[in-house]
Amino acid sequence: MSVRRQDIREEEVWNLQDIFKNEDEFQQAVELIDHTIEQMRENTEKMEWNESRLMQYLHARDALLEQCNRVMGYAMLRFSEDGTDPIHQALFARARNVRMKVEEQLTRERDGLLKLSQETLHRFAESEECKSYQLFLRELAESKAHVLHPEVEHTLAALGDVLSSPSTLYRTTTGADMRFALVADEQGQEFAVTPFSVLIRAESSTDKEFRQRAYESLVAGLKPYHHTLAMSLVTEIQKNVTLAKLRGYSSTADMLLHQSTAFGDWADQVPVSFFERVLNVFMKELAPQMRRYARLRSRVWGMERLHFWDVKAPLVAHSEHVPFSTVTKSIPEAVSPLGKDYQKLIERAFYERWIYRGDNIGALQGAYCYPIAGVHPYVFAPYHHTLYDMFIVAHELGHAGHAVLAAEHQVQQNRSSSRLFVEAPSTFHEHLLAHYLRSSHGEQAVAEIHSMQLLTFHHNFVTHLIEAELLRRLYRLADEGQPLTAGVLDTVQLDILKDFWGDSVHLDEGAEMTWMRQAHYYSGLYPYTYAVGLTASTVLAARLERGENVMTNWLEILKLGGSVHALDAFQRMDIDMNTEQPFQEAISYVGKRIDDLENLYP
Repeated sequence: MSVRRQDIREEEVWNLQDIFKNEDEFQQAVELIDHTIEQMRENTEKMEWNESRLMQYLHARDALLEQCNRVMGYAMLRFSEDGTDPIHQALFARARNVRMKVEEQLTRERDGLLKLSQETLHRFAESEECKSYQLFLRELAESKAHVLHPEVEHTLAALGDVLSSPSTLYRTTTGADMRFALVADEQGQEFAVTPFSVLIRAESSTDKEFRQRAYESLVAGLKPYHHTLAMSLVTEIQKNVTLAKLRGYSSTADMLLHQSTAFGDWADQVPVSFFERVLNVFMKELAPQMRRYARLRSRVWGMERLHFWDVKAPLVAHSEHVPFSTVTKSIPEAVSPLGKDYQKLIERAFYERWIYRGDNIGALQGAYCYPIAGVHPYVFAPYHHTLYDMFIVAHELGHAGHAVLAAEHQVQQNRSSSRLFVEAPSTFHEHLLAHYLRSSHGEQAVAEIHSMQLLTFHHNFVTHLIEAELLRRLYRLADEGQPLTAGVLDTVQLDILKDFWGDSVHLDEGAEMTWMRQAHYYSGLYPYTYAVGLTASTVLAARLERGENVMTNWLEILKLGGSVHALDAFQRMDIDMNTEQPFQEAISYVGKRIDDLENLYP
C-alpha cells in the first residue's frame, strides 16, 4: 500500500468537523474538562448523600463522561486515520492523559459512594428519583466486596496509562512498525499484507495461490516480533491475574466478567459457569459442523484437505466487484423491515459522512464503530470492493444504529450496553443483509450468500471462539502460577486448533502464531461475547425467516441501551441465554447452511 492519508478522496473519509471544527476547539474541550473536574472535586468532597444530591452528582458525572467521550473519540478517530502522523500521535497522547485525569476523579468519587452501606446504595437504586441509574447503583453496591483502599484505587487510576501499555504496545507495533512483503492479489496487483488485511481480505479470497502468498508473507513478518508480542500479551495476563488476587476474586476470569470501570463501561456480570458453558457447547457442537464444511470444500476443490490459509475461504466465489454505491443502496434496503425511521437513520451514515472507508499507510488495523456523545457514531471500515467488505460495513452500522437509539432514550451512563449484548445488533444487520440479498438474487447468488454467511459465522463464531478458548486456557495456567512464554503461547494455540479442526485441516507453519494476529486479547474475555451476540441475532433471524414479527420488539430492546442487564434484554425477546438451547439453535442454523451447500454440490 503506497497511498498516504492526504491522497484519500474526501468522500471516502469521515467528517470530523461535526465533533470539533479544528484543534483549537479540541484544546478548549480539554481545558473545559480540567475546569469541570475541579468543580466536581469542590462540590463532592464534603457531600452528604441523599437522593437529590446523588442525582445532581450523577448528572454532573454524565456531563463529564460526555466531554471526555468527545475528546477521546476525536483523538482516536484521527489516530485511526494515520497512526504514524506525529500530530495524530500527539492528539491521542493528550486525550489519553485527559481520560486518565477523568478516571482518577471518577474513582475518587466512586470511593466516596462506596463508603455508603450496601443497604443504602440499594435503597438509592430502588428509589423513583434514581430510577435511570438503577443498574449502575446496584452494580456499585455489589462491587464493594472487591474495592481496595481508596489510596490504592487512586494509585491504580493514576497508573491507568501504564496499565494499558501492553495493549498500546500491541496496537503500535502492528499498526505502525510491522512491515510485510507485498504479494500479488487475484488480479496480479500489489497487495499490502497486514494482520487485518489478511483477516478481512486475503483469507476470504477464492484465489488459493493468493491466500497462500498472503499467509506466508504474514507469518514471515510476524516472526521477528514473536518474543516482543509474547511479552506484551504475557504482561497483560499477569497484570490481570495480579489485580484479580488484589481484589479478592476467585479467579481472573471471575474479575474480567464482573469488573466495570470507573467510566461505567459495563462488564458482562455473569458467573464463570456461563462463560464456560458457551465455550464448551461451541467447542463440542460447532467443531463437527465446521469440519464437515472443511471437507465439503476439500472435495469440491479437489484437495486432500484444506490448508490453514484455506479455512475461511467461501466455497462459492463472489468475484463481482462491489462498488460502494451498491453498499449505500443495499444496506438501507436490507434494514427496511425495521421501519422507515430506522432506514433513514442508516442512510444518514452515508450522506453525512460517518464512515471512513479509505485505506492508507498508517491506518488502523481493524474495523469499529465509535459513538460520539451529542454528535453521532463514526464507523471505521476500510473498503476493498468485496462482498465481505459490504458485510463489515453493515455490521458496524448495526452498532451505529444501536448507539443512536440508545442515545435518544438513555442517560449517558446507560448509552453503552455490556459486551455480552453489543454484538447482537451488529450481527443482526448482517442477517438482514443476507436475507435481502438472497431474496433479490438468483439461485447461484443464493449459494454465494450461503457461503458468505458461513464466512460471517466463521469470523464471529470460529475465529473469536478460538480466541476465547486461548484466553480461557492461558488464564487458567496463569492462575495456577504456571510461567507463560512465547513457546507456551504457541503450544496452547496449536492444541486448540487441533482440538477444533481434527484431521480436516492441515495446520501449516505459522498456525501456532495465530495469537499474534488480534488485539482482542487485550480486552478481557471479550472474544466470547461475539458468540453470545451472534447466537441471539441468529435466533431472531430464524424467527424472521419463519415469518414471525420480531422487529418492533427488537427496536424497543435497542432503545434500552445499558439500562438493563444483557441477559434480561435477551429474555425480553424470549431468548433464554442461561440455557444451551439458543446456542444449539444457532449452531443448527449453521448446519442448515452447510446442508444447503451440500445439496447444491452433491
